[in-house]
Amino acid sequence: PRPQRVNPTPRAWYDLVLPQSHPHREFAMLTRRLLPALLLPALLLPARAWATPYWTETDAAAARAVRLPAGERPDARPPAGTRASSYDDAFARAVWFIASMQVSDPLDPEYGGIREGETLLHIIQTDNTSESIWMFSHYFDRTGDASILPHLDASWTYVLGHPAYSEEGSSLPANGYYRYYNCGWALRAGMEFTRVFADTTHKAYVDSCANYLSANTLSVTGSGNMHDRVNPAVLSWGAGNLRAYGVAASDSLWMANGWKRGRRAKNWVDADPGILGREEWAMSGGAVMWGLLESYFDEYPAEEAAWVASNAGFMDTFADPGSWENAWQGWYAFGWKRLEESTGDPAHGMNHRSLTDYLLAFDATDLDGGIQGQPSDPDSSDQAWVTAYLGFMGLKPLLTGATAVPPPGTNASGPVLLLPARPNPFRGSTAIPVHLSAPSVAVVDILTVSGRRVARLVNGTLPAGVTTVHWDGRDPSGRSAASGLYLVRIEAGGTREARTVLRVR
Repeated sequence: PRPQRVNPTPRAWYDLVLPQSHPHREFAMLTRRLLPALLLPALLLPARAWATPYWTETDAAAARAVRLPAGERPDARPPAGTRASSYDDAFARAVWFIASMQVSDPLDPEYGGIREGETLLHIIQTDNTSESIWMFSHYFDRTGDASILPHLDASWTYVLGHPAYSEEGSSLPANGYYRYYNCGWALRAGMEFTRVFADTTHKAYVDSCANYLSANTLSVTGSGNMHDRVNPAVLSWGAGNLRAYGVAASDSLWMANGWKRGRRAKNWVDADPGILGREEWAMSGGAVMWGLLESYFDEYPAEEAAWVASNAGFMDTFADPGSWENAWQGWYAFGWKRLEESTGDPAHGMNHRSLTDYLLAFDATDLDGGIQGQPSDPDSSDQAWVTAYLGFMGLKPLLTGATAVPPPGTNASGPVLLLPARPNPFRGSTAIPVHLSAPSVAVVDILTVSGRRVARLVNGTLPAGVTTVHWDGRDPSGRSAASGLYLVRIEAGGTREARTVLRVR
């Protein structure tokens, strides 16, 4: 039987020491909600000790040493089983698998972060979490399923506290691949979030990641070390996202530096086309192909057809055996789909679909939505980030437009969900979506952090589904509330939820 997944949410301390009737229990609950906003910045620095170690040449050499020679691959395909009923169903399963990997305790300094995988619950990373923002946003856009929104809000909490450009490594051109890679995901996540919600709340953070990509670059030395092998893929990935973000923001500097970074990577490929069939770290040549078409050739489209005709054949249609083989397949799928868009050749699209179907088969045994990093891994070691690759690079172009219904029980919530207020912080008014699983008498209050009621927004029956409640920052007498932190609290269906909002004047 499958091992029981570790529950990342411990019981609250007041559940252990205070009975339901204790006079201080409500204050303890409110304090527990508030403490993360006050203490999180001070707790972040030691938390990074849990992050994945930055890869060195020694790490890369050890990973390459266990690869099988070409032609000696065992049958890597998973055993036949029952696959998800559709690509839409598979995407929904992938989303909720990633959500299950999220740190959900607000008192945890890693709150909102996405765990690496089922056997790596102690590793939480910014790239995993940025990928989840893209997945959760796209899922909501397709389904309108509001129960994903608390997970999305928590993911933003984590990345804002653990910026992409502050991850391990450095900004040096020779070995700054990880920060560059992370910033690429930050832009991709930010663009999808803004597209879906028309919400620019986090624009300043995403802009700062664009500035990092614009101001930095990567290089190869010709010595054949690990960074020579991974930097072309990472630089191309960053260039493609910077170019796209510059276009979306009408920022000429970002647009220009996007294609210039792409030109740098293109020069490396022109000198060594084998880069398009290379796998290293979490990347493969598919990222190079996608990035060049999105950056350099977006600026110089007249050169694209001849270059593609000369170089497409160097890109693998199937990755070599290795440590993160399924991730490499995802990047190749990504590259082939972009080639189909470039050339109109359906054969390239078939390569994409074939790789996606191959990866989907790894979920045939447990149907939990997650897939492993390599074929030899057991089903109990699914990886959140590889699953995000499947969703973004493989499944997205194949979704039909039908509503993807989550598997039963995967997103089950209590009778009430208090969803993130937007905007937050706010000056004029803020909208607070409330989700009820069934019609219920509900009370929605605005409280100070000490528990004093400032305003009562709802006192009556609310329908099932999402109802948006508004607070204009005033008390019942019409006086404007002072700047500061407030609690939005709902009681309905025998449960109570609370969230913080910040009022600024």
